[in-house]
Amino acid sequence: MKKAILKPLVFFAAGAVLLNSCGEEAKTQKKVEEETFDETNSFRAVFDDQIFSIPSPIQTGYLIKKLNLNFDESLLSDRSTVSNYASEHKQALNLGVYGTDLGYASMYGQKNTSLNYLKTIETLSDALGLDAAFSAKFIAEYESNSGNEDKTVKLMSQAFKSADNFLKNANRKSVSAKILTGGWVESMHYATTLNSRTQSEDIQRRIAQQKQSLESIIELLGQYNEDKTNDELLVQLKDLKESFDKIVLEYVYDAPSTEADNNRMKLNHTYNIEFDEAIAEEITAKIAVIRNGIIKA
Repeated sequence: MKKAILKPLVFFAAGAVLLNSCGEEAKTQKKVEEETFDETNSFRAVFDDQIFSIPSPIQTGYLIKKLNLNFDESLLSDRSTVSNYASEHKQALNLGVYGTDLGYASMYGQKNTSLNYLKTIETLSDALGLDAAFSAKFIAEYESNSGNEDKTVKLMSQAFKSADNFLKNANRKSVSAKILTGGWVESMHYATTLNSRTQSEDIQRRIAQQKQSLESIIELLGQYNEDKTNDELLVQLKDLKESFDKIVLEYVYDAPSTEADNNRMKLNHTYNIEFDEAIAEEITAKIAVIRNGIIKA
């Protein structure tokens, strides 16, 4: 059985944590932009003062584009099923899925596709009571900037962050956790599907890094599962974790340094990652089953 030992990767992290108070709005905005456009940086999801480090789906999209892979519309979830998602559980999960699809299309400057997925997101956000985050003003600004990929991705990231804050303040953290999970699953669908076609070392590294992120997803869905709607998904994700547990992550510590120009901390530690093709195929198959369960109306 052939094994792939992936090269070490240098990680970057900003020195400050996410701040949600009004007085720190500028710092929060800067932080959102750093996390959006650094494909090696993780989004820090904060739930009840606990920080869960989960790579943003948008970052996976940037990695794909960086590899000079063509835009592939077949990766996107079918928009025609959106009206069939009747439960809050399905609506929240698929808002995360469609948000990832919108980010991917926006990065590649797919104007018509982006605007179509924006309408789909508007439908789900209205159903979930998130119309303030995806307001008419936001829709108009997105449409007027639809040819500017950086601007549209920033606008989308800000809207989802606004929705996340609203849900947490309204004590609807379970909905926020589902949106995050849907986006993570869709980004893993991208990564595993493309890896099965191209056998890219960079994509394999991205997949392997999700070993720790998956643990965060499982913990989040377990904590915010009062209505037990996450039970089936948790069973599937725990089964997926068994496959990820076969991946070897060797942590190599190196002292951090500070970048003087922007006062950001550079984490110089690395990971040697080892997993074989059989594990990759196993993870790909399980992600496909999980995603199909989410997008099924």
